[in-house]
Amino acid sequence: MATTQGRGRSGYRGNEEYVYGNTARALRPVQVDEPREKKLSHRARRNRDRAAHMSFGYVLFLTLAIVATGIGCLQYLKLQSEITNSIKRISVLESQLNEIKAENDDTESRIKGTVSFEEIKKRAMNELGMQYATQDQIVKYASDDTDYVRQYIDID
Repeated sequence: MATTQGRGRSGYRGNEEYVYGNTARALRPVQVDEPREKKLSHRARRNRDRAAHMSFGYVLFLTLAIVATGIGCLQYLKLQSEITNSIKRISVLESQLNEIKAENDDTESRIKGTVSFEEIKKRAMNELGMQYATQDQIVKYASDDTDYVRQYIDID
C-alpha cells in the first residue's frame, strides 16, 4: 500500500492523504473555521431590531391588502361562474331555436305539399271572380336598375 501527500492521480492539491490499493485508511477530520461574528455598532443593532418588529400600522395595511386581494379573487370567480352559466344557457337556447326552426320548416313543407296552386287558381277565378290582366291594363315603366319603384301619383 502506497501513500502520497499533496498531488495525487486526480490532480487535486490538498493536505489529504491518498491511499492507493484495495484498502483505505480513515481520513482525518477536516476542521472548519467558524466565521466570527462582527461586533455591530449601536446604530446598526438598533436598525436591525427595528426591522425585525412590525408596527401595528404595517400589520393593518398588510391585513387590508390581503382582504382586498381575497375579495377581488372571489369577485373574479363569481364573474367567471356567471359567464360559464350564461354560455350554458345560450347553448341550450340555441339548441331550442334549431329545433323550432326544423319544426317550422317541416310544417311549412307539409303546408306547401297539401296546397294545390291550380285549385287555388280555379277557386279564385270561379268563386271570387278573379281575372287575368288584359293588355290595356298593363303599364310599362322605365327602371333605373333599382330593386324597388316609388309611386308618386296614381296610374290611370
